[in-house]
Amino acid sequence: MSQENNSRFAILATLLAFGLVGGISLLLWALTNRLNPATTVQQSAGTVASSDSLPEEVTSRVSAGEEVLFPDSSEAKQEGTAAIAAANYASAITAFNASLADNPNDPESFIYRSNARIGDDSAYTIAVVAPAGAASKIGLEILRGAAQAQDVINRSGGINGMPVKLVLVNDENDPALAQTIAENLVSDPTIIGVVGHYASDVTLATAPIYAAGKLVTVTPASTAVDLSGLSPYLFRTVPSDSFAAAALAAYMIYYRKDKDVAVYFDASSDLSSSLKEEFKSFVMAWGGNVIGEYDLSQTTFDPNVQREAEAKGVDSLMIAASANTLDAAAAVINFNAGALPILGGDELYNRVILEEAGRDAQSLTVAVPWHLLSRDTDADFVSSSRDLWKGDVSWRTATAYDAVIAIANGLETDASREGLKVALDDRDFSVESATGPINFLPSGDRRQVDRLVKVEPGNRSGTGYDFIPFTIDFKN
Repeated sequence: MSQENNSRFAILATLLAFGLVGGISLLLWALTNRLNPATTVQQSAGTVASSDSLPEEVTSRVSAGEEVLFPDSSEAKQEGTAAIAAANYASAITAFNASLADNPNDPESFIYRSNARIGDDSAYTIAVVAPAGAASKIGLEILRGAAQAQDVINRSGGINGMPVKLVLVNDENDPALAQTIAENLVSDPTIIGVVGHYASDVTLATAPIYAAGKLVTVTPASTAVDLSGLSPYLFRTVPSDSFAAAALAAYMIYYRKDKDVAVYFDASSDLSSSLKEEFKSFVMAWGGNVIGEYDLSQTTFDPNVQREAEAKGVDSLMIAASANTLDAAAAVINFNAGALPILGGDELYNRVILEEAGRDAQSLTVAVPWHLLSRDTDADFVSSSRDLWKGDVSWRTATAYDAVIAIANGLETDASREGLKVALDDRDFSVESATGPINFLPSGDRRQVDRLVKVEPGNRSGTGYDFIPFTIDFKN
């Protein structure tokens, strides 16, 4: 097997994906008229609201360092936030240094220290929206990328000499709460761009608000196809589900020669449903069959339904899980016990799967936007991120890094909200970043194919198993 063969497969998947979805992206662009902002709803006049006038549900979830948003904070970290709130930035830096000495893997402390170094000096402010609470592990993955990008930008002289400040926002991965937060970010003229949101259903709910306020958002994690061309102010540094679905379907049909598949998904999740439908479309277009569909979100879900699928002759399983159904996905993988190959979307690229499925997860092949061991990965980013966070980082960290880098690059010519949009819309816009060149299609989508990874025994994750790039031998 060779890396060259893997590249050939990646090219095949890319061509197949663009052949089926490229025309749809261009059509959506024409319908939404991305290049004519006059067609969008106009932002109502307003000024930044004082903290006293903002609802508690917002003020308690927004911080540039004045309070801790993520759980398990140390005493030193609490001292640092109190010092920032009192505008005592030297003391804040000392406190955050102590906090990071104990926990170097904490991006919240890292960002607050970077902000404290700016103090009251002028800066360009970018909001980074990431979930805390139940989804805090994913939120911290996103913050690590944003923190590293902020550090790289500011150490390199900022944007035309002005540093970047990050305001952290916890939307709890909740669409209704996120809408309230989006309205307040739009009304704050100091916010020049937004990185977020995480889940596709949250991004779908907030996109019209940002469009009305003419505020660019760059999501590092929302992959639903419905987001393509949805808003002229929405971009993403992660490929859409079309690319992941094409990679998985091509692997199943053209490499494995399998034809019949059962699909597991979460009917309550836009992300899960989007990936499921895209995968079905590619499988059926290329001569395969979807034998059965099973909802992981049902309280009565039983992985024993695999027996029904096996009786119908399936030769593969596909899991389009959501963040809320990872335990059910792990149960499916364990029940399968390696009997059938399992395909999966990027939500399965999660430590939970390695911990709960372990040995049985070796039957799993997952499509992901990026992997640190892929041949086309930026080696400098991998090395610097490992040094910074004292361990490996995920694809969410890399795409969040890309999102901040893209915004910063877009602000260089015209550091305004509309200037940022014009820059990212430019067909010649391109910037090298953690996952390769950042180029946006007219739909706002990232022009990039997903990679395939498998689970193998290893010690990088600390679970005894790791996700490793999958090399394909086309002589098979």
